[in-house]
Amino acid sequence: MRDGWVEALPRWRAWVVAGAVLLLVLIVGRGWLSERLFPHPRLNRQLELAQAALSRGVLSSADGRGARELFESVLAADPDQEAARQGLVDVGNAAISDAQRALEQGQVARARARLALAEALSAPSGQLQSLRARLHDQEEASGSVPSLLAEAGAAGVDEVRALDLVARALQMEPANTQAVDLRADLLTRRIARADAAILAGRIDQAQALVAGVVDIDPAHLDLPAVQGRLGEAMARRQDAIGREFDAARADERAGRVNHAANRYLALRAQGVDAARVQAGLDRAATLMAAQAQHEAADFRFRAAEASLQAARSWSPESDAVQAAETRLRQAHLAERRLRKPLGPAERRRVANAVVLAREAMDRGQFLAPPGASAWDRLRVAMSLAPADPAVRVVQRELAARSATCFEEALADNRLHRAQECLETRVAIVPGRGASAQDRRRLADRWIARAEERLGASDWTAADAAIASARRWQPSDPRVKDLATRLRRARGTSP
Repeated sequence: MRDGWVEALPRWRAWVVAGAVLLLVLIVGRGWLSERLFPHPRLNRQLELAQAALSRGVLSSADGRGARELFESVLAADPDQEAARQGLVDVGNAAISDAQRALEQGQVARARARLALAEALSAPSGQLQSLRARLHDQEEASGSVPSLLAEAGAAGVDEVRALDLVARALQMEPANTQAVDLRADLLTRRIARADAAILAGRIDQAQALVAGVVDIDPAHLDLPAVQGRLGEAMARRQDAIGREFDAARADERAGRVNHAANRYLALRAQGVDAARVQAGLDRAATLMAAQAQHEAADFRFRAAEASLQAARSWSPESDAVQAAETRLRQAHLAERRLRKPLGPAERRRVANAVVLAREAMDRGQFLAPPGASAWDRLRVAMSLAPADPAVRVVQRELAARSATCFEEALADNRLHRAQECLETRVAIVPGRGASAQDRRRLADRWIARAEERLGASDWTAADAAIASARRWQPSDPRVKDLATRLRRARGTSP
């Protein structure tokens, strides 16, 4: 038994020696294995930063944060790091691509810097050689920085040309103080012109000048001040435009259609809110087309044509304009039919109707009594001979006398009489006989009468006054308020 133990002893010693060797290898090679199998976290972070810089186009930077510097720092710590080696190759390729773009854009200084970077990273010489040749050609064509600046500062050189020359000089030497100062002077002059445009009210021109300065040098010292002045001027212009729109709407409501349209056309000439301006012109065209229809109905064809032409110029596609054109054609046909000579009996009826209409006017019977009023007599004459000169004279006379009657009755607070006179004007010229102002004046008087009658508990008179006010101003909130008060005063539910 002892002999077997002795035989096994060398084998046991061999296992001990092998284990000791393995332990020594693990201790000594732990760092090497861990670096190969599990890279150091700091190097991983450096690689991530390098790839991010490459993606952003920051190929090289003096502060060490460029892609080239970051990849090289990884290789300095681990010369066998393949990702860092490939990263430097990618940086070289990116430098070549950017140099090509810079040459296409005429940016000589940038192209020169990118080619130098690619050469330092041992980029393929074939690509570098062709790009160097192109760079040389552009440098020869662009001239030297001193000659560019001398030309830019010469007397009589156009400002745009001068700025272009300075920009080329700065592409070649971005830190050239003379070029930077010359550019600042040229932009200061442009800002001065923008200020002059602001003072003259040429806001669009000022905007273009300031925008040009921002594009070239957004950090120019004079920019904030002129931008503030431009903002104030633009705010003032917006206020003025708002007031002009309000004035145009007021002209529309008052029936001053031409005035309203002229305001909208002036706003359009200024380049103001095209959709809003066209909406105003569409409304003006609708009002003018309605006027053309009334003029055509009265056989006043010259006036109707003029109104229709104005409406058409404001809104060619308006449905109202097309309807007025149709109505004008119909009126021409009707007028031709009525041109047929009247018989003796018809002429006597026309003459008699004219006489009776004048007699009714003399009595002040404009709308009443029915059948014997001046308006009813005139309608008979108009149905027989609408284009007869005597009939037209009576028509104009009735319109004028009813207008005078309205003013006199309103001054005396005879509201029923004023209402009859205004209704006569509406009957003679539908849609245009009563202006918006006259309608409002009469409605105001009826509202005051309703207030008075409500205070006196005269419900019937108050109700009649409210109805008359509603006839002339149906959307006036005071009319609705009075009607509600009357119902409550009578004890009915609102």
